[in-house]
Amino acid sequence: MKKYLRPGLAVGSGALLALCFPPFNLGWIVWGWMWILLPLLWTSRSEKKRRAGFGIGFLSGLGFWLINLKWIWTVTGLGAVTMALYLAIYFGIFGAFAANSANPWRKEVKVATDIPARFREMWRSLGYAAMLGSWWCGMEWIRGWMLTGFGWNGLGVAFHNNLIMAQNAEFVGVYGLSFLPVFFSAVAVQVGRRFYLQAKEQSVKLLHWDFATAMLVIMGSFTVGSVRFSHAGSGEQIEAKVLLAQQNIPQTAGKVEWPREEILGGFTDLVSGALADLDAQTHADLKATSAEGSETPVVIRKPDWVIWPEATLVDRFFILEDGSRVPETMTLSDLLDDIREMGDFTFIAGANEVEGYVEGRYVHRVEHGRYWNSMITLDSERNLETYRKHHLVIFGELIPDVLYLRELYAKVAGVPFIDSFSSGESHEPLDLKVGEETVQAIPSICFEDTVGRLTRKSVRADPQVIVNITNDGWFKQSEGAAQHFANARFRCIELRRPMVRCANSGVGGVISVTGSTLDPFTREDRRLVDDSESHFTRGTLFASVWIPCESGFTLYALWGDWFAVVGLALSFLAGIALRLRKS
Repeated sequence: MKKYLRPGLAVGSGALLALCFPPFNLGWIVWGWMWILLPLLWTSRSEKKRRAGFGIGFLSGLGFWLINLKWIWTVTGLGAVTMALYLAIYFGIFGAFAANSANPWRKEVKVATDIPARFREMWRSLGYAAMLGSWWCGMEWIRGWMLTGFGWNGLGVAFHNNLIMAQNAEFVGVYGLSFLPVFFSAVAVQVGRRFYLQAKEQSVKLLHWDFATAMLVIMGSFTVGSVRFSHAGSGEQIEAKVLLAQQNIPQTAGKVEWPREEILGGFTDLVSGALADLDAQTHADLKATSAEGSETPVVIRKPDWVIWPEATLVDRFFILEDGSRVPETMTLSDLLDDIREMGDFTFIAGANEVEGYVEGRYVHRVEHGRYWNSMITLDSERNLETYRKHHLVIFGELIPDVLYLRELYAKVAGVPFIDSFSSGESHEPLDLKVGEETVQAIPSICFEDTVGRLTRKSVRADPQVIVNITNDGWFKQSEGAAQHFANARFRCIELRRPMVRCANSGVGGVISVTGSTLDPFTREDRRLVDDSESHFTRGTLFASVWIPCESGFTLYALWGDWFAVVGLALSFLAGIALRLRKS
């Protein structure tokens, strides 16, 4: 039984970490879950500490990812387990580093009894804690781009409901936010052991300067976050009115279960009904104001943008050699005409584009031609722009050309894989009209709003808003959509740009530059949810998005994940220096 205790505690520490994220949302646990893991890593009796540390870290990661990614089971159990095994490797690498190079207990140190010794004790403790925090941030950064990248649910995302601490992401990115929980935990565990040793010698010291320093760092971060939360986006702003439509269309893996007519007709009915309701409310307000003799101006309820989710146009656009676009069917052409007749707004939706050529009276697809998952914008003057998705989801939108891999996908997912998408090339923002003004949209499709290094490439000095269209219906009514939303909120903080999200089955709404869904003036919650607060619903949302006229450039927008990269390099060099010093 005793030999299973350490592995069991390792798995338990990872399971505890999983409680920080949806559906549990116990974010405060991020400060304490490592209090279990670090003693296991630092007290290994194995002569091969690095290997033992990797094993303990790997088990902790496995405990975390098997719970955290259980929503992938709605598509494939094999995929969920494979992902968990792969992602646990990064926990294992951290464990190997912590058990060997960054192990403050590797060498026995006597309890400090005088002030100079206590100072050395403090700096030693803080140094090891900083090494571990930096290394962890570096591992998350590597995970974010290795093998196309999956930066999902780093420790920093645990602050998705603690928006004060989350504000520091504008300086260090969401990966950098992971530093403090690891740093604090490493100091706390060392101080806890010191208390124990002092108690044995009956010389307990109440003041531990390293712990006090760690608390001061946290308090400083909290103070900076409070100031930024209060002042970010407080300058002159442009108000854009947006109408989001969501149908909550069921699907199995990549196969949508509704026919084309039901999808397109449903979205059209939702929008036309919402526009009629808005007109009725405006006329009712005008009538009431006139009856009262009030001179208060009536707010005209009219959207600047109408947004449908990812890939909802169903039929494709052919891209000809001269760059022009031709709708695949008359149904798509007529639909766009009908939408344009509904009102003076810009229409934004998800569509697929494919390379085509004209032969006689018909347009055909180029054999083995490129195929894109795109966002289209169509303004009132029928100007059409598109953005093509860059960050493709492996095994969802892209399958490597490996023997039998497509057959394996079909067996596991239950539906055949038809075509791999091509990656887009342009990072230029799209232009959107707001009345007589023009703002820029930073476009993102699906999980791209969880990838900070990609979103920051479209940052410009002009007024900007992040526009995301997604379809989380792959994962049915699981916590996958809520986790997606929790990760996406940090793009608004990192770049200080608001976001509009439209989901087929997910969390649709408007997010401010502070990561909040509350309207900064009316305090209304701008999420598309039903009366029970569930985002698995059918309906529309009419809301305001406030776009700063002068957004400027955050430190993250300018330098990206500099904190994680520099921290990884410094901790690596420090580990080498400690090894050389030992030898």
